[in-house]
This record gives sequence, C-alpha cells and structure tokens, in this order.
Amino acid sequence: MAVRGPTPGTGARAPGWPAAESTDTAFLLERVSISAPSSNKPLIKDLSLKISEGQSLLITGNTGTGKTSLLRVLGGLWASTRGSMQMLMDFGPHGVLFLPQKPFFTDGTLREQVIYPLKEIYPDSGSTDDERIMRFLELAGLSELVTRTEGLDHQVDWNWYDVLSPGEMQRLSFARLFYLQPKYAVLDEATSALTEEVESELYRLGQQLGMTFISVGHRRSLEKFHSLVLKLCGEGRWELTRIKVE
Repeated sequence: MAVRGPTPGTGARAPGWPAAESTDTAFLLERVSISAPSSNKPLIKDLSLKISEGQSLLITGNTGTGKTSLLRVLGGLWASTRGSMQMLMDFGPHGVLFLPQKPFFTDGTLREQVIYPLKEIYPDSGSTDDERIMRFLELAGLSELVTRTEGLDHQVDWNWYDVLSPGEMQRLSFARLFYLQPKYAVLDEATSALTEEVESELYRLGQQLGMTFISVGHRRSLEKFHSLVLKLCGEGRWELTRIKVE
C-alpha cells in the first residue's frame, strides 16, 4: 500500500498516513510544502506525515529531490513554504538527535567527542560511565582509537578531522549516538562511508537501544530497519509506502 503526493499542477490534498498506535510522536506534518530558500521551485508538495515511536522512516530519492531539505525543516533550520510542521519532542538525549553525513567534533579528548554536548553535566573521570563509553566505542568498531589517543582523557594535539578517515568519523558519531541514546535518531546518510555490513550492525545496535530512525539513505539494505519509505520523486511529488515484514 502506498500514499502518493499530488502530481504537478493538481493542488490536490495529499492524504496522511494512518496514525501510529503509539501516542509518542516526534513530528507532525500537515500539507507541508518545501522549496529551497533561494528558489520558488517546489521540492516537496503537500506532504502529510506523522512520525511516532517505533515507526522508523527511510527517505529516498534522487539527488536534488529534497531529502536533506526535509531534514532541515524537521530540525527547524528551514521554514516550510506552506502547511504546518510541529516538533513535539526536544532536541538532545532522550529526545531527538541529528547525525549529519559529516559529524561535528570539538577540540579535546576522545571522551569529549563521545559525550558531546553533555560535557558540563558529565560525571568525573573514573566513574562507572567510563565502562559505557569504552563499550560503545568497541561496538562502533573503534577500540583501536582508544590506543591511538592514549586513553579517554589524554589531551590530543590534533584536529579530529585531520586524523580520522570518513568511516572512522561516522563510527565515532554512532558511538556518540549509542552513549546519548535518544528516542529518535535523524540520520542524513550517516553511514555513507561505511560498508553495508557495518551499516547493518550499527543500525541493529541502535534498534536494540530502542531508537526510532528517520534516515536518508540509498541502500535497499536499510529498509529492514524501517517501517515506512518516503520516496521523493521530484517536482514536488512523493510516495509513502509501508514496508512489508517478511
């Protein structure tokens, strides 16, 4: 079963997907249309969508169809040109966390990269939380990085972007995700530099930690970690399909 957006020029109202059983909803979109700030050309037209806990959403489509633009609207960076978008949950741990394709890292220790942005409320070094950090680094495939940095709290004299490969950056971003454990993880091609096998393992771990995903991605292998696929078709058109569980 699929729900489709309007064809160009019709102005037809797009029906929303049936409400999820859970009342824990992060985003509610009603007839939302999106254009790039510098253009009047519609990227997405009349999209109605409810994103609730346990209803992971995979966003697909060719380059330029508005995938990242939709995430910018969800994150409040862009305004929609029409319709209503409500974010019903806070940013941050236990709420909504955004992971871009190129993660953000601060100057500082390995610990500070994992716990960002919680440095000010983080417990003292040596607490039982150290075991959690080490465990999540291991699960993300970064045990060797602890050796390279001479531990969690050694002050490194490098820029993290200079010493980590794109794949290591994305793994470290997932270690941060596992540590913060948000209810909703918004992932903008956050595994693009990783193999399909590693990608599946990281998504599986996120599922085990109870996360609901809102992902932009191209690999069909991602579908098994999502309940819905939103395909952006260009010229404002879209198609929303529920994934069949085999």
